[in-house]
Amino acid sequence: MASPAKQTSKNRHFGQSFRHALAGLVTVFRHEGNFRRESLAALLVFLAAAVLRVNRFSWLLLILAVLLVFLCELWNTIIEALVDIEVEGRYDVRAKRIKDMSAGAVLVAALIAVVCGVYVFFPPLWHLIGGNSWMI
Repeated sequence: MASPAKQTSKNRHFGQSFRHALAGLVTVFRHEGNFRRESLAALLVFLAAAVLRVNRFSWLLLILAVLLVFLCELWNTIIEALVDIEVEGRYDVRAKRIKDMSAGAVLVAALIAVVCGVYVFFPPLWHLIGGNSWMI
């Protein structure tokens, strides 16, 4: 059985674009341990939000924070792959700096997500443990 021809032209319709985008997400999930760990963390965050019955705005904040981390991780993966192609196994201090800065962007996104998580989860957890209701 012959393998299907490899596509080298632009996508012709939305369905093709969507399938390629989905294939990209599956690829990053399969091959990137950090993306899998971040996915697990997102699942735990969403489970906690459901258990604590956070409001709609809090859900929005959590979803946006998680998507920001995913976006940065995707871009980090893309940048690292492109740099690896360019240097072809050679050490290059510029390549290292680029990869470090790209990883730093993921770290900043993760810190934003932590701040959002504290904003959303601290008040209900504080209330759950019997703290004062001084929090808004």
